[in-house]
Amino acid sequence: MAAVVSRTVLDRLVSLRESPMLRLLLLTDTVEVCGRGLLYCLLCAHLRAGTHILYLTTSLHPAELHQHIKDDDTAGKIEFYDGATDPCGWDSGEPAECVTKPLPEVMKSRCRTGGKVVVVVDRLEHLMLHQDSGQLVRGLHTLAHEGEVEQVVVYCGRDVVCEDMLEAVTHLASGVLHLHHTQPCSCVILVRKPSGKVIKAQEEFSLTPDFRVQGVRPTQKNTGQVGVPADTSASSDPTPESLLAATTFSLSLTDEQRRAKNELLLPHTRVQGEGGQILYTPDQEDDWDEDDPDDDLDI
Repeated sequence: MAAVVSRTVLDRLVSLRESPMLRLLLLTDTVEVCGRGLLYCLLCAHLRAGTHILYLTTSLHPAELHQHIKDDDTAGKIEFYDGATDPCGWDSGEPAECVTKPLPEVMKSRCRTGGKVVVVVDRLEHLMLHQDSGQLVRGLHTLAHEGEVEQVVVYCGRDVVCEDMLEAVTHLASGVLHLHHTQPCSCVILVRKPSGKVIKAQEEFSLTPDFRVQGVRPTQKNTGQVGVPADTSASSDPTPESLLAATTFSLSLTDEQRRAKNELLLPHTRVQGEGGQILYTPDQEDDWDEDDPDDDLDI
């Protein structure tokens, strides 16, 4: 059974205080809200902790990413696999192996050199253009169970990835972060413990310029999407203007029609006022001899 908690689960995840470490973490966003800031925040925490990061990028050039994720003054280092510059091989003549080969084969040379590593897949929807969905799911599952891999972080847009693939990766993940377009930004968090316990939370937060999470707190009940009312269930109008505008015929009643409706006496109302009656006309074959109800049977 899922346990809903009000503690700042997000702060524990991005500061690496969640124990045990989530082996596969799924981070999703939408076209309305970008999750890169939260992704960079998590990776900077890994670098400060001295963890080596293997970063497979399929959307941004490594040089652009390195401007935000700096490892010059950290114990940990980051190594990029460029699947964004020429993934199809139009310039080089051969497609990039980091997007066509299974993920364990791409990362195995670095995963077996000793020391813990974190594998990042950015972004999953672009990788799906070059690999079969089944191969991707198997690769993520294998990487998450490698002894040298401390964590696998998968970043994607949940409004772009097909529903079946998103469900498969969510099933594999031991932690899920779904960002939502609210003010301030919020996320829905799901954490699966090895014991089977499931923790759910919805928290809002803000990011500092150096990619640190601050102001984490449970989402307020009246927090809604920007431009969308937080609660529209209290409206007493049975035919809201938005519904009337979407139809080509009238859904409302005039005063005369409403008065005629209220004055109409329905058949079941008339019967209730007069009292119920049962009318039965016996057939000629009916046997009303109560002494022997079975005498009409040829036994």
